[in-house]
Amino acid sequence: MSTHIAPRPRSLPQPASRARSGPTPSRPTSSSPFRWNSQRSLSQTYRPRVASLPDAASTQAELPDPSAWAATLARAIVEVVTGARQAPQLRRWLLPDLYTALTDIHLSPCARGASAIHVRVCSIDAQHTEAAVIVATAARIYALALRLEEYRGRWMATALELA
Repeated sequence: MSTHIAPRPRSLPQPASRARSGPTPSRPTSSSPFRWNSQRSLSQTYRPRVASLPDAASTQAELPDPSAWAATLARAIVEVVTGARQAPQLRRWLLPDLYTALTDIHLSPCARGASAIHVRVCSIDAQHTEAAVIVATAARIYALALRLEEYRGRWMATALELA
């Protein structure tokens, strides 16, 4: 005795399509909620306020480790955009235009206990570094891409992408 299972007929009416508010193939979501990039280099943006600056060799020796620094900055950025940290704490480490743009971003508040779980740094030259940082919170994981440039013996973020 053999039993044959026939496919189910498609005689049921399909529900009427509803207007979608989410992403569709014709209307994808943006890859990141925040992207900012300066078209100018930091050396073109800022002019030194003092007549003489230390030479490049002594300035390079004072720069902190870009990997640890990028991890700390990325964590602080996530805390600012989620409301767990006050934005003025980042003013010294971001270009003014980047700082202004970042203060307008408000993501869901969930950054308590944020920590950098992965950092990858690519040094372009002695004064330029790019970093990718993954920051985890209790409710979400954020990916950040940063461009860091040396400015007066410290790192300054000149480009940022947050997803």
